[in-house]
Amino acid sequence: MELTAYDEKYESKLYAFLAVCLPESGRCLDLDGRHQYYRDIRNHFIGFWCMWDADNIIGSVAISELTKENCELKSLYLLEKYHRNGYGRQMLAHAIATAQEHGYRKMYLDSLSTSTNAVALYRKMGFVDTEKYNNSRFSDVFMVRELQ
Repeated sequence: MELTAYDEKYESKLYAFLAVCLPESGRCLDLDGRHQYYRDIRNHFIGFWCMWDADNIIGSVAISELTKENCELKSLYLLEKYHRNGYGRQMLAHAIATAQEHGYRKMYLDSLSTSTNAVALYRKMGFVDTEKYNNSRFSDVFMVRELQ
């Protein structure tokens, strides 16, 4: 498995991955609405990476800037058949290390309480519950991790 920075040439593979992965966790890909930022990754994220198995994207992770001091973990997704192999942890560790290199002090995230595996991973990686920090109407879990 290889984690690489996103390139626009991966766009169709990313959309195909998201169309399969999001429903696995009770979400629906909406490129014309809620998920329109995937149409312009370069301008919406500080970094965006794809996890590959041969020629197929099996996972993703991204960082967006909230403020000059704080960032947000975004798009940590992994196809279910790859769960419990350390790939989610690897992607999350990469995002945290990159955020630290950029000098961010805190990393925030929002998620769904039904994403029990993801929430457990976040806790293992040092995230703790925090107050709602955004206007997401879809999330019910809000977490933060100190980076410095």
